[in-house]
Amino acid sequence: MITLAVFVAFTMLIVSFLHFYWAFGGKYGLESAGPKLEGDKQFIPSGKLIFIVACMMLGLAILPIQLVTPLPILQSSISYIGFFIAIIFIVRGIGDFKYVGLFKTVYNSNFAQLDTRYFSPLIITLGVAYGVLSVYGA
Repeated sequence: MITLAVFVAFTMLIVSFLHFYWAFGGKYGLESAGPKLEGDKQFIPSGKLIFIVACMMLGLAILPIQLVTPLPILQSSISYIGFFIAIIFIVRGIGDFKYVGLFKTVYNSNFAQLDTRYFSPLIITLGVAYGVLSVYGA
């Protein structure tokens, strides 16, 4: 289980650092990070929102290690947190049936192709991993 926890933590660290890069003004890859909405308008959130997401991803990088070796204060609730995160990731991976997820219907952007090929499968895999770690971790 520790190998799975380290893999998930490392993956979430990479995702977090990428979001911090964007939050502090980085531009590389930002155009492909969000869907095109109605009228070909690109969805690019504010730097503050990206920063909040980056902090959340950093917290999610700590969670898999806690699922395997929890702090005593978290012992009773950490698996519930892991299940909650697993559900969120799996729902995001399935999508909103329009712009994001495996079952989206709008494919008019580079994001849509990357989401189908890489983002959604990775997010579903991470969701399943959080679920497995929640059950068998500690």
